[in-house]
Amino acid sequence: MWVLLAIMAPQAHNDEHENEGTLGLPIGYDVPFRVVQPSDAPALQRFLGRCSERTIYLRFFGSLNEFTEEKAQYFAHVDGTDHFAFVAIDPGDQDEIIAVVRYDREPGEEQAEYAAIVEDSWQGHGIGIDLTRRLVDVACAKGVRYFYAMVMGKNRRMLELLRHLDLPEQEHQQEGVKHVEVELAPQAN
Repeated sequence: MWVLLAIMAPQAHNDEHENEGTLGLPIGYDVPFRVVQPSDAPALQRFLGRCSERTIYLRFFGSLNEFTEEKAQYFAHVDGTDHFAFVAIDPGDQDEIIAVVRYDREPGEEQAEYAAIVEDSWQGHGIGIDLTRRLVDVACAKGVRYFYAMVMGKNRRMLELLRHLDLPEQEHQQEGVKHVEVELAPQAN
């Protein structure tokens, strides 16, 4: 059984989605965000290089000896429908990424894999949840009805992010990994 969380997508303003803007953090920073771009590949490599081994382990379920240019190019290219990602930009250095949230799905499917990672020094300030809410909005508009993810039981920040959405929760855990399914647009009864 999967963890089932029902997320209601926020209403878009005038049926348009905000694919770039600024996140106002409670700590006083305004953090720019936007859709990932192909030119972000080197910044993605630097970003993951700054993340701690623990953060990498919790996101990728193991060490990441090298985040190759080929992998960076893959993560930096999205089609806006089946592959979509937001990046948050360091307010002190516009060339540096500090967070990524994304979904990927097979064409025509209603389910998409969800993933997020925030640089260690920026964790706990609301970037992940704010970007996830925006990602849910985009996904719903593109016909995605469910996000699924495997979350390590030790990944308390990811589990807290999901719980801060104030959603009903059930969990299925297998070998230390929680299987999570998030319903983005519950059908009306």
